[in-house]
Amino acid sequence: MKIGPKIALFYSLITMCAVIVVMSVFYLFSSRYINRLYESYLREKAFITAQKYWEKDEVDEQSYRLIQQKYDELLPQAREILLNMDSLAHVNDTLGKYLDAGQRDRLFHGDGTPVVFQYKKELGAALYYPDNEGFFVVLVFSENLYGKEIQEHILILSVILVIISSIFIFFIGRVYSNRILAPLQHILKELKRIRANNLNVRLRTYGNKDELDELIQSLNGMLDRIDAAFKSEKSFVSNASHELNNPLTAIQGECEITLLKERSASEYVDSLERISVESKRISQLIKALLFLSRQDRDLLANAVEKVNLVNVLRERYGDNPRILLPADFAGDRDFIVRANPYLLGIAIQNIVDNACKYSDKEVKISLSEREGKRVVEITDQGIGIPQEEIELIFQSFYRATNTRSYKGQGIGLSLSLKIISTYGGQMEICSEQGRFTTVSITFPAVLPEK
Repeated sequence: MKIGPKIALFYSLITMCAVIVVMSVFYLFSSRYINRLYESYLREKAFITAQKYWEKDEVDEQSYRLIQQKYDELLPQAREILLNMDSLAHVNDTLGKYLDAGQRDRLFHGDGTPVVFQYKKELGAALYYPDNEGFFVVLVFSENLYGKEIQEHILILSVILVIISSIFIFFIGRVYSNRILAPLQHILKELKRIRANNLNVRLRTYGNKDELDELIQSLNGMLDRIDAAFKSEKSFVSNASHELNNPLTAIQGECEITLLKERSASEYVDSLERISVESKRISQLIKALLFLSRQDRDLLANAVEKVNLVNVLRERYGDNPRILLPADFAGDRDFIVRANPYLLGIAIQNIVDNACKYSDKEVKISLSEREGKRVVEITDQGIGIPQEEIELIFQSFYRATNTRSYKGQGIGLSLSLKIISTYGGQMEICSEQGRFTTVSITFPAVLPEK
């Protein structure tokens, strides 16, 4: 069952239960009121009956006619039994048939109010009536046919109202649920249309600023990320295929040319050396691709320890005349980060190699602390990066337009970024074409144990 009918059915059941409870309470209170009203009529009938039989000699003729008229009008279908207390045994036998001990006690020792009792299908009222002619008991019986008919009509009407209201509420619920779920149906319809060749399609928001609009915005954001990842993957596969194809083509061409005719030993050696260079190029590229494909948790599985950046930089570049290190590197100042020292060395080495490759001047490395974080800055005075390409420079195989004359594969910065981000660091590039490039690596002050 779909969500719309489920919602309509669920709320219809809730509403039905509420309506049934309300109608049941109404029916019970109505029935109770009808019964109590009929009991009051029976009590009055008992009084009027006693007055009719024993007050004739005590009231004037006009008053007695009123008593007689009221007697004839009030519950004319009622039957009555008159008992004289002079015949006590007969009275006790008769009352024992209709009243229990408690009712008989209230009849004779109560406040004079008639006692109401139930006898089979009839409702009765018993009145103890002392008079100057003697002591009497009046029993009045009548079946509340009119009250039962009213109760039956109320019950039937309640059932009909429950059924009609349930059907009406269910269909109203269906209409309203369909209206509520219309945006979801729109989302499902649009999502089914999205394929790999049209990932640029985005869902339309309704401007209601509700949860559904937030859902649509989240889905659009997810589609943006999927689209970007898909394009990046296509570009990665295309570039990787191209980069792998070049050395393979070179190796294949070298082999074919060498095998066209017999060569001298020196020519074979030269050919093998060229093949060796291209093979190493392929090997390095495959290692880089495998590294990029590893997940962060795989990198973190390598031994992570506290690494002193001062020692790492001093050991790697202390003897390189082109690398300028701060003067305080000779001191005892420590810059501790948590990382794998081997992988961290690869990340920094890639950045320094780029700085040396694209600049013929010194490369400056500096360390500082900003807001408790460790910052490494690597600055060269080389060709720089075009401003519009800085955001793209971390993409795998991407090379700036002014680097075509330099050897490279455009994969070093991608490797560095992946390693540094795995250990909680960040990389930023500030550059001006033809003047300088500064790569800033920021490490958190404290990394939790993994």
